[in-house]
Amino acid sequence: MKTTLYILFGILFLFIVWQFYGSYTNKKYETPSNEIIGSINSIDFKIYDRYTKASVRTEAYNMNSASRNFPVLANYIFGGNKDSIQMAMTSPVLYKMSNKSSFSFIMPLEFEINNLPSPNTEKIFFETINNQCIAVIKFSGFANEKNCAAKHLELLNILKKNNIECNRDFIIAVYQPPYQVINRKNEIWVEVNALEVKSILHKE
Repeated sequence: MKTTLYILFGILFLFIVWQFYGSYTNKKYETPSNEIIGSINSIDFKIYDRYTKASVRTEAYNMNSASRNFPVLANYIFGGNKDSIQMAMTSPVLYKMSNKSSFSFIMPLEFEINNLPSPNTEKIFFETINNQCIAVIKFSGFANEKNCAAKHLELLNILKKNNIECNRDFIIAVYQPPYQVINRKNEIWVEVNALEVKSILHKE
């Protein structure tokens, strides 16, 4: 009996150490640079100057469909491409929820469309995003369709109350890998007009 308890406590201890180690190492993942231009209530407004992403199309507004494509992009960055080039994992991964939904990995800064390795599958496509202004709301835990929908609605309500226009489309940004349980960070992004936001923030 004691031996079983020792084994269970040992496994639990190793799991906790692994989680804290994973939490620490994930902070080293490269993230695209951004500028926070202001905040209203619980949301921030950010501008991403430029980043390139590799994406796979998924079912419209379907997060589960997007998650199934994780292995396609993971295989690509870990060397499963025509040039056998391995790339570092970055953060966050992006779920674009729209009529043309997609799941994306942001490419390391040294890569742009003209020097990215060619994929082994036609499922993967590339896009460079410039001067993206977004409204952001954060939440912890594991992202799923239910809590993402609730946070998206909360974000829309705040934007509406402040007369900031946007459409139904949104992006789910997940910063930690699926195996990490503690210190999880997620965001909902909604694209907004930078000039409109700056004008409203200036009045605050």
